[in-house]
Amino acid sequence: MEVTIRIDDARVRAMLALAPGRIQIAMNRAMTDATVLLLRRMKEYPPTRPNQQYVRTNTLKRSWSREVVWRGADVTGRVGSNSDMVPYNREVQDAEVQGPLFRGRWQTVQSVARDEQRAIVRMFDERIREQIGGTWNENEGI
Repeated sequence: MEVTIRIDDARVRAMLALAPGRIQIAMNRAMTDATVLLLRRMKEYPPTRPNQQYVRTNTLKRSWSREVVWRGADVTGRVGSNSDMVPYNREVQDAEVQGPLFRGRWQTVQSVARDEQRAIVRMFDERIREQIGGTWNENEGI
């Protein structure tokens, strides 16, 4: 019994040449997806308390921002709150220093990161599959 395996070397080289650009596209899209999700979650306020007299200004919500930064081949997503705008931000949304008034009512950066970790991993997986998966499609005409 004889088995023959043939590999189209030109096709493989063409697919490999496309991979870095596609990976960069996938990483950029996934990092954007992830930072948008985290930003949206950090801007969520808990319901007001019954008979609450404090009128919310939403300044903390407005203090949150996001960015995606490339340095060479490395991509970093940042979601943060501007402490110049809201000096009390950590007391409200950082588990390490959260004040007793906010504990158990306000989500923290740590709890949101933990809660969304699987969703973010899925975002990267899906975006990479969108880009690289298409590379291996025989109907693509490479």
